[in-house]
Parts: sequence; structure tokens; C-alpha cells
Amino acid sequence: MDMNFRRGFFRLWVLGSILFVIGVAATQYDLVASEFKRAKESKEWSEVGLILIPVHCKDARGVSNTDYTGREGPWNDYSTEGQCMYKMADFRRLYPEYKDLSDNDLVSKLYKLANRPLRDDPQPWWLLGQAVAMALIVPLVVLLFGSAIAWALSGFRRKEA
Repeated sequence: MDMNFRRGFFRLWVLGSILFVIGVAATQYDLVASEFKRAKESKEWSEVGLILIPVHCKDARGVSNTDYTGREGPWNDYSTEGQCMYKMADFRRLYPEYKDLSDNDLVSKLYKLANRPLRDDPQPWWLLGQAVAMALIVPLVVLLFGSAIAWALSGFRRKEA
């Protein structure tokens, strides 16, 4: 009879684990898929090599729609009221006082000054790994815990041949 309980609980664990994995997949799919999409989009932007730098238009240097684009420029979807957008090379040429900053530091500083939040680099494989780890580790912990309880309830006996 003891073997029937073990077999029954094992089958229950298998069914529960399958349902748990399906639940994790259902809840994490949108997040992981959107992160892969964001990674693909950021890769496309980096291949183009286009980094736009925001500067308040009252502080703009250079020629409008040549060196930078303002609200009425061709980059309308990237510019907001009072901000002009520079390509990195044009910004570096017109603002030599920032020459000591790396591109990443420059972008971080000027986007912070412009009150435009920057999103972190996408990490789709990290999120996928977390979801897979959760889907596998939780059922394994439940199996080990259940086995330990079954062993304890059996009086810590070894199986007899």
C-alpha cells in the first residue's frame, strides 16, 4: 500500500509540475517576448549608428535642420517641445566642452538633464533564463521536500528488498 501512495503522489507531482510550467510560461511570455523585440530594435539602431542627443533649443548651436532638428524637423517623433536633437558626431563637433566624457556618459548626462528617461539595455536571455529556472527549480524543490516528508513519515527506514 505504501508503494501506491508514493506512486500516486509522484503522479500528482508530475501533473502539478506540468501545470506550474504552463502557468510560468503563460505569465512570463509577454514580458520575455517584449524584451526580445526591444533587443532586436536596439540592435537595429546600433547598426545604423544613430545616437540622438537632446539639448534645449535655446542652447542650440549650429544650423537648424542641418546640425540639429527641432520640433518642426524631419525627426519629429524624437523631438519634444523645446528640445533639439543632435546626431552624436554633430554634437561632438559643436560642443567641445564635453570632449572628456565617453559617449555613454554623455548620453546619460544629457538625457537626465532633458528629463527624458533612458531604458536599460535589453536582456532577453536573462529574463528567459529566470523564467526557465523558476519553471524547473520550484517543482524540483517540491519533489525533494515531498520525498523528505515521505522518508520522515516512513520512520527513516530503508527500503527492504
